[in-house]
Amino acid sequence: EMCIRDSYKIMSDDSLYSEGGWIQWFCNLEDHHFFCEVDEEYIRDNFNLYGLKQKFVHYNDAIDMILSPECPEDEDLEDDKFLEIYQEATDLYGLIHARFILSPKGLAMMREKYSQGKFGICPRVLCERQNVIPIGMSEDLRTSRVKVYCPRCEDVYIPKKKCADVDLSLIHISEPTRQAEISYAVFCLKKKKKKL
Repeated sequence: EMCIRDSYKIMSDDSLYSEGGWIQWFCNLEDHHFFCEVDEEYIRDNFNLYGLKQKFVHYNDAIDMILSPECPEDEDLEDDKFLEIYQEATDLYGLIHARFILSPKGLAMMREKYSQGKFGICPRVLCERQNVIPIGMSEDLRTSRVKVYCPRCEDVYIPKKKCADVDLSLIHISEPTRQAEISYAVFCLKKKKKKL
């Protein structure tokens, strides 16, 4: 398994993301196209973060890193303390992201990404390049990796891109769809279809 240092170094090689804050930088990484940029106001509202603090040793430092207006620098790779906080920041951002995408604005952002085909297409020929959406069956960190769901054939697939390394818990599942093992996005899309 690739260590944090090596993984971070690979992600830092692309100078295209040298401007903007940490959130923009993190979401624009090549293998992070499943993520949307969570509003800073949402993160600053403690109500939205309820129950997360006890999950992390460096919670306050991780929040500060997420809200930082600056991107990480290459020399940060030499700082083990930084990498430890960075790991927690990525996990924390993912858990916040899982909540944010259930909000009206978050749902709209993810639906837009789905409409644009940002999550990829179904590998089945009969599905005629049907757009897929992320699916998650667990809310626990490091229990599984992200998969995608095709609304046409109603099957689940492993993404071909590097996003297979994205933690599955970062793509939240809503209560109405938990038993069917369908993500919140599928639930929203099916509701939308009924209205058409």
